[in-house]
This record gives sequence, C-alpha cells and structure tokens, in this order.
Amino acid sequence: MGAIRFGGCLLERDQACAMRDGTVLYADIYRPSQDGCYPVLLMRQPYGKMLASTVSQAHPVWYARQGFIVVIQDVRGRGDSEGEFDPFAHEAEDGYDTVQWAAALPQSNGYVGMYGFSYQGSTQWAAASLAPPALKAIAPGMCGASAYHGMIYPQGRFAAAEHVPWAFQLARDGARRAGDAESEAYCTLVRKSTPDELLYPVMADGSHPILQRYFPAYGQWREHADYDAYWERRSWMNAFLEHPIPAFLIGGWYDVFLMGTLEDYDRLSGIERTDDLFFKLMIGPWDHIPWGRHSGGMDHGREADGDIHAEQAAWFRYWLDPQRKPKTEAEPEVRGYERGSGAWRSYGRESPLSSQGHPVRLWLNGGIKPANGALGGGRLLPQPTTGNESAPDVFVYDARMPMTLDGFQPKDRRAEQDRYEILVYTGEPLAECVRLFGAITLQAQVQTIGGPTDLVAIASVVGPSGEATFLTAGVAEASAEADEQGLGQTLQLKLRPVAIELRPGEAIRLELTGSAYPLYARHPNGRSISDERSAGPGQLRMATVSIHYEGSTIELPVRVKGGEATCTGLAMAETTGM
Repeated sequence: MGAIRFGGCLLERDQACAMRDGTVLYADIYRPSQDGCYPVLLMRQPYGKMLASTVSQAHPVWYARQGFIVVIQDVRGRGDSEGEFDPFAHEAEDGYDTVQWAAALPQSNGYVGMYGFSYQGSTQWAAASLAPPALKAIAPGMCGASAYHGMIYPQGRFAAAEHVPWAFQLARDGARRAGDAESEAYCTLVRKSTPDELLYPVMADGSHPILQRYFPAYGQWREHADYDAYWERRSWMNAFLEHPIPAFLIGGWYDVFLMGTLEDYDRLSGIERTDDLFFKLMIGPWDHIPWGRHSGGMDHGREADGDIHAEQAAWFRYWLDPQRKPKTEAEPEVRGYERGSGAWRSYGRESPLSSQGHPVRLWLNGGIKPANGALGGGRLLPQPTTGNESAPDVFVYDARMPMTLDGFQPKDRRAEQDRYEILVYTGEPLAECVRLFGAITLQAQVQTIGGPTDLVAIASVVGPSGEATFLTAGVAEASAEADEQGLGQTLQLKLRPVAIELRPGEAIRLELTGSAYPLYARHPNGRSISDERSAGPGQLRMATVSIHYEGSTIELPVRVKGGEATCTGLAMAETTGM
C-alpha cells in the first residue's frame, strides 16, 4: 500500500522492518508533505502503533509538520509485529536494528532520534546502550535506565499500584491477540477494580492463571524480587556511559517513576559536557498520565505543560542537524515546575535528588497526648525538648489492614491522618514564603517488636483551612528489635524530592506509619521485604514501632536568597548537614 495524505502529511502504514533473527516488526511512517531530506524520530512501543503515546505526546502528524520523518513501531510480540513479547528483553538489539533501518529510509538525512515515555522511554535507553551509529539523541520520559531500580522496584519496593494494573493491561492485549474474549473481559474488569477487590489477591505473586498464560513476565518480576542477573540484562546505563549521546530526560513530580528519572540524570553528572554532548532534565507537575494542568484535584495553571512538545521538537531539531553549529549561550540543564508559585524555574545543573539547599532541621516531639493521629500531640519544632515531651511514641502496623496511599498526587490526606495507626507531627504555620528544592530527609530513632518491618514517612502541606495536601513520601526497612538494654536503630530515610513554594500560614506535616499500600507493596512483618511475594494471608503479621525523639529530626532543603534562608520562620532552626 502506498502513502496516503493525512493531517497535512504523508502516511505509510504497516511498513516491515526485519530484525537480525528474521522476526518482522511493523511501523507506521509519517512524512512531511514536501520533498526534501529530513531527520527521523523513532518511537518503539507496545500499545499499538496507531496510539503513538498520544496520551501525553503530540501526534506524529504534528512532528511531521515540524520537519521530521516519524516512525512509530510495534515492539516484538505487540500490535502487528511478529514474535513473543518479553518486556525489556529484546529492546536493545531490536532497537539497534530499527534505528539503522530508519536511518536508511527514503528522504532520511541519516540522523535518528528516539522519543516517548514510560516503556517507550526504556526502549530508548536499551537501543542507545548498543550505540547504533545513526542514533544521535534521545528524549526518554518517565522511565528508568534500569528496569528494576527505575520502574519495577523503585526504592526496593514492588510498585504494586502501577504494575498490577499494567500486567493485566498487557495480559488483556495478549488475550485479544489470541482471540480469548473471556480472558480479555476479565482483565478489563480487574483494571477497573480497587485494590481491596480483584487486585488484592494477585499482588503477592504471579500465580494468577491469566497472567501466567498471557503475561508470564509478571511472575518473573515477582520471583526476582532482588536485583540479580535477570535484572542486569534489563539495565542499560553502564553501557550507555561508555558511549553517551545527548539525552533530554523528562519527569513528573507525581509520576511513580520519578526516582528512576532523577537517578539516571545523576548518573550522567560526571560526564563532561561538550559542543557534541549535552544533557537536560525537565520536571513538570504531571502524573504518569496525563501531562496536563490538573493532578489530584490541584490546578497548576495554564503554564503547566511547560511547552513540552515544542521543547522536544527544538531538542531534536538541533541535535539531528548534520550542519548544526555550537550554541553561543550556555543553556541551563535542569528546569522544573515549582508547586505553590506556579513558576517554571531553572536550576543550572543542580539535581533535585542531590541538592541540599540550605538544610533546615526540625525536631520530632511528642507531648502530653500521644502523637497518634492529627489530633495528637506530635509537633515539629526548631529546637529539641526534654522531659515528658521527649518520651517515645508508638504505633502498630497490621499487614492485614495496611495504611493506604495509591499515588504521589497532591490529594487531601486528612481522613488518613485521623487514624491512630500513624504518628503525626505538625510544624508551626509559616510567617512568610519559603521555597524547598530537593529531598526532605528523616532521621529517626526506631525500635520494633515483630520486625523487620517498614517505616513509611509521608510529608504533607497543611493549609490555613486545615486541608493536608500530600507532598512526598519515602520508605525504609526497620529491623531493630527491642531488647533488655532498650537500644534502637538510627534510621535515615530520604523522601522523594520536591520543588514547592510554601506560603504564609501553611505548615509542614509528617506522618510515620508502616505501609503505603498499594503504592508500595506491603511489608509482611517478621521477615525481609524481599520475602513479601511469598507471604500469603496467613503469614501477614503485626509489628509495633516505637519512635524515640532524641536525635529524631527532619531536614528541609530550603532554597537560599543571598545566602540566607528564604523564610525567617524557619531560619531560627539550627541548620546543618546530616
């Protein structure tokens, strides 16, 4: 079939591309309508090439009108392509072969860039790890160059809220390819269920028969709960660092894969920037889907998209030009949306993952009342106290009834903070604005009964009217069992980075609990988190956690203005590096 005219460009559908093992993958090709020689943009994805990631990306027609040949390919075993789909396993070799094929297409200038987010971002890291000569730049969004650390097990915890529904989505598509309408309908039902319904029983392992038949990779992910040779074959950064190319990393403050994006950028920090090699990081106020102005009920304004489509087009227009000239002005590498102010800010080369800013320390303190729940006596103070107010507080975590957190969106947490299974500490309202950029860090003195268990820290912003809007979270395993000497464990926990301007009257609140389900797989208690997959309902235990206040603190990454903290209300606190 020849090219058709569509949307002001030329479209060639179902173009065959043979891999080195003879498997044929199929792609749609969008071309500018005018004669000429053009760079190529390639997206490789598992959701059907007609979709082309338009849940977040501009349609290929738009890019073709910007002067690119756009190739959207179904990866092996998906859509119209031949072969068996094994997530991440074939994307390096298949990516290499596709890049070189795309570079030789009619009207191509021989320069190829890759774009797309999520799995489509991973295919970029995979292809680039083998250094195909025609691949000149990439723009991976919301993914990780390590499938284990960046996507499936961020912070060492299975990302259940993301991957259980995703597994059934991919199984649904596999059932559709096989003509199994009953299994396809069941997978659709599961994806619409809540964690307490159909998802809950399948989170522990990969024994669900539909997953075993149509998406066996899920069982492999659960079987390989620790990083091992299985995941090493699905990790591409080390190879990329041997022959790097320009990379534009795109993340979202509310995206479940944000840590993977930031960790990848930090891995690039030691590479010298030259006229031929540059890296960028852009972080918007976005969930995984969509990249719009609203998330968790919060309106981030008309500038929320950051002009991301034009940013990507300009990136590729420059790096895919064989005649490009070095830029005369330095370009800031890191650009991020700041919640609260609604402004996009440039941070030079300062990564939010490693930035400490002007660290301001606040002490966790109890009171006459226990710190359980938002109405308890827990406080965040600029100075430590002694006496009754420094007596430990305790919570109980029952793995059969985990505390809930289903994502990183800025939702109101007042209902959860009323529960007594958590400890809640609230700071004083601010007298003036303060900007945070970086990771909030917790240091806690912890004892457990029934451990190992998890300590989950959740920060929120309390407004003048009492709403407590989620800000960030982190998790670490606590294993110090109570003994005759009463000794505990000093646990350090880094929460996910933030960029926010806090306003007068707002306050920081910290929650400590034992779970954030289903965002993180629940800890079964009494055994390692790596054994979580094999813990059936009868093996879920309770754990009791005691927080001792001597030495228990949080540090806020306050931005400085002229060498001083931007908020005098926090500047009175002792500042230090941990």
